[in-house]
Amino acid sequence: MKMNINKKIASLLLLGILSAGSWSCKKMLDVPTEDKLDSVNAFKTVSDADAAVIGIYGQFLGLEKLYILQNELRGDLMDVTSRSSTDLQELSSHTETKNNQYVDPRPYYQVIVNCNDVLKNFKMMVDDRRMSVDDYNKRYSDIATLRSWIYLHLGIQYGSVPYITDAIETVDDLKNLANYPKTPFDQLLDKLIAFNESLPYKEAYAYPTGTSLLVTIDANSTQKLFASKAFLLGDLYLWKGNYIKAAENYAKLMNAENGNANDNFRFNFYKINNSGDVAYANLAVLFSRSGQDPTSLINSLDAGWRAIFALPTTSSPWSTEWLWAMPYNTAFKPVNPMIDLCSPFKSYQIKPSQAIKDLWNSQVTTSGVPFDPRSKLSFNASAMGEEITKLTDNGGKWGIYRASLLHLRFSEAANRDGQTKLGWALLNTGIRNTYYVGTITAGAQAPVSVAELNTMITPYPQTSPYYFDARKNNDVSGTWYRNCGIRGRAVVNAIDVSYQTDMIGLEGKLIDEAALELAFEGNRWPDLVRIARRQNNPAFLADRIYQKLLKAGNPNASLARQKLMDPANWYLPFDWK
Repeated sequence: MKMNINKKIASLLLLGILSAGSWSCKKMLDVPTEDKLDSVNAFKTVSDADAAVIGIYGQFLGLEKLYILQNELRGDLMDVTSRSSTDLQELSSHTETKNNQYVDPRPYYQVIVNCNDVLKNFKMMVDDRRMSVDDYNKRYSDIATLRSWIYLHLGIQYGSVPYITDAIETVDDLKNLANYPKTPFDQLLDKLIAFNESLPYKEAYAYPTGTSLLVTIDANSTQKLFASKAFLLGDLYLWKGNYIKAAENYAKLMNAENGNANDNFRFNFYKINNSGDVAYANLAVLFSRSGQDPTSLINSLDAGWRAIFALPTTSSPWSTEWLWAMPYNTAFKPVNPMIDLCSPFKSYQIKPSQAIKDLWNSQVTTSGVPFDPRSKLSFNASAMGEEITKLTDNGGKWGIYRASLLHLRFSEAANRDGQTKLGWALLNTGIRNTYYVGTITAGAQAPVSVAELNTMITPYPQTSPYYFDARKNNDVSGTWYRNCGIRGRAVVNAIDVSYQTDMIGLEGKLIDEAALELAFEGNRWPDLVRIARRQNNPAFLADRIYQKLLKAGNPNASLARQKLMDPANWYLPFDWK
C-alpha cells in the first residue's frame, strides 16, 4: 500500500502537531486522485520525511481510546457506568466477543502498514542520496520503534499475532492479513528485541537538539512526542525476563541528564523529587497548611501532583516527568476521545472502580491522615458522577511513558535481579534516605565524614545500572541526592523495611503502587498479565478482576474469575473482518 501524504494535512500536522489522528488506511486511499502523491514525489527531501514522521504519529494518536480501554477497563482500576455501551460492559466483565468494536485489531495494523511503507521509502531515500545517512538513521529508528511498541501491545492483548515488516502494496494484501501466520508472544518478544537492538540510532532521546522535527508551535512542544527507544527495550527485556538488560535500558533514561551542566536538568529530570528548586519540586503532592490537612491539598492544574497531567508541554517541570506524551491541540481535530467517555456532561461511560478507590483510601499519609492524596488528584467526584480528570485536564494528553513508570519498571527489574533494597528505595523514601548510614544533626547540608557520605552511594560499580550517587553535604551534590521515592513524593508512608529482602512481596507492592500512581494511564492490564505470567500464578490477575466486579455488584464476578484462571483466556480473540 502506498503511503499517500496530503501536503496540506502534513503541514497542519507539523504545525498543529496532531490534526490527523483519525486517519486510517482506507481514508488515505480514498483521498481524491489530485490530492495523492506517489512515493517518488512524496519522499524527495528531509522535509518530506519529517512530514511522514509526523503524519504517522498523527495517525497513531487515534489509537489512544482503544489502548486505554483495553488496558484499563479490562483491568481492575476502571469501571463502566450506567450509561456505558454494551461493548464497554463486555470488555469490563471479560465477556467480549469478536464482534465487539474494542476487540478489533485492525486499527493497530493500519498504523503498522503505514510504518512499513514509510520505512521502505526512507530506505529508498538514503539509497538514492535524497537523505543523509545520519538523517535516515534517526527517522528510520524512530518509526521502527513506534512500530515495535504497537507490536508489543498487540502481543499483550492478543497473544499470537501476524508479525509483518514488509510494505503491503495493495488493499487486497491488507484484506488478506488474516491469512498471515501468527507469531506466539514469546517468539514475538525475541523478534522485537533482536530488531530493536539492531537499530542504527538508540540514544536516550529520539532526536537531538537542533533536529528539524523538534519545534514548538501553539504552546506545544514536539520534544516528547516521539517513542522512547530505551524505554521500549527495557519493557521488552522485562517481559522476556532478562532483568539486567531491562535495568540497563531503564537506567539509561534515569541518568540521561546526569552530565548536563544545567543543574536544573541534572538534579531534576526523571529523578522523582520533592525538594530543591521550587519550580521543579512543583510536581509533588503539596498542602497549603502544615499537618497535611486534607482540606488544604493543592488540587491545581498549575501546581502539585495533578499538574503532572495538566501543565503545557513547553513547561520545564512537565518535561522532568514525561518521556513520551502526545498532546491534543484544541485548534485541530481530533479532540481527545477520553473527554466524552469521562465527562458526566457528555456520554460518561467510564469511571474509577471501587477497587482503586478502596486501595487509595487504605493508604496513610506521613502525618497520619488515612487516605492517598493522589486519589483526589486523579478524579473529581460530584453529584453528576466521577470524572477521571487525569485523562481530561486542559484538553488532555496521551501520556505513555513518564518518570514514575520508569522508576517502577526499573525497580521491578532490579528486584528480580536480586537488588531488592534498591527497588524498595526507589518505591519508598529515595536512595539517600535508604542507604545512608550515620546521623546528620544540623540539617541536610551538614558536613559528614567521607565514610558516612559515601554510604549515600549505592554499593555497586559505576558501570552498573544500579549505581546511584545520592551524596549531599556542603561540598558534594550527587546527581540523585534529591530523589525521595514515589511514595515519598506522594507523602504516603513507606511500606515496611522487611520488604527490602522479600522479592515476591516487594513485587506485589510495586504493582500495588503502580495502581496508586499510574491508574487509568494504560498500564494496568499489562502489569497484571506480566506478573501472573512470571509467577505462574493466574490468581494474581483473576483475583483482582474478581474484586473489581464483586465491588461493582456484577453478578458475573465469579464466572470472570473462573475464566481468567486459564491464561489462554487473558487474550482477546484475533479476528480480521
